[in-house]
Amino acid sequence: ATDQGLVRACHDCSEGGLGVAIAEMAFAGGLGASIYLKSVPRTGPLFRDDYVLFSESNSRFLVEVAPENEAKFLKLMAGVTMAPIGHVNEEDVLEVFGLTGERIIRSPIAELKEAWQKTLRW
Repeated sequence: ATDQGLVRACHDCSEGGLGVAIAEMAFAGGLGASIYLKSVPRTGPLFRDDYVLFSESNSRFLVEVAPENEAKFLKLMAGVTMAPIGHVNEEDVLEVFGLTGERIIRSPIAELKEAWQKTLRW
């Protein structure tokens, strides 16, 4: 997918899980996102929003694909456990909708980035 130019950005979901990966991608790109946890593929007893959002595991990736490349990307990934879980937006806000569809997070990217960077300052 990367070789074919279908991937705009990609981040692993290890330290901090999906939630941290989404935030870090938003920081780097300067764009917001709307994420829907009920669309996240999951196995086992992951029935809480915080588990889905912050579960850490290797070999999981958050991939950004331009809308015009989505069909090609999905066709190429056929047979791989994956799903579209949201979209990037021009608003500088990250919003996350929980497993029930209720919005559980709505925060400006700048506030999230400040909280993230503050822990690194002396």
